[in-house]
Amino acid sequence: MTDTEFKSRVAKRLAYYRKKEGITQGELAQILNYSDKSVSKWERGEGIPDAYVLWEIAEHFGVTLNDLISNEEPRKADRAREHRRFIPVLSVGLAWLCASVVFFVLRLALPYFDRAWLAFIYAVPVSFIIATVFSTMWYDLLARCVSVSGIIWGVFVSVLLTFPILKVIPLIVICAVFQVIVIMWFLMRYRVNR
Repeated sequence: MTDTEFKSRVAKRLAYYRKKEGITQGELAQILNYSDKSVSKWERGEGIPDAYVLWEIAEHFGVTLNDLISNEEPRKADRAREHRRFIPVLSVGLAWLCASVVFFVLRLALPYFDRAWLAFIYAVPVSFIIATVFSTMWYDLLARCVSVSGIIWGVFVSVLLTFPILKVIPLIVICAVFQVIVIMWFLMRYRVNR
């Protein structure tokens, strides 16, 4: 097999799995932290990603590295790939289950403790932390930006409700500054990846 034939085979497989998932070259490039020009070049067979990027592509599509480079018929993605949508939801659900358990234990153990409901408020930033972890592994920059923003404002609400004597305006200013920094960071990352 020649170098050109190998590049052509990888190009066809890459385009096949990308189209099967229903994403654009730009979206795949964003997931891989590459430019859409690089993905386009790979799919035209003018270049080939290095071994680590090929492995990342295979992981993303839920196939083996061999599926991307072999001469056999392309196979369907693993069921694990299909389940990736449910794992973050189940993990966030587990955080809320823990908040419910803490709430009920506090209500039973300390019946006059009237702030047990804060367990549910604290579950909000915890949920966004979990979302940030999974969006970093499997999703694009927009999902990461939203989940990090959720952490900022979830912590804001938690602090505000835990310590009601604090002044609101300074807290809002601090969170707004963090929010601007997060947006600027992700815009910079987006432009670098293009």
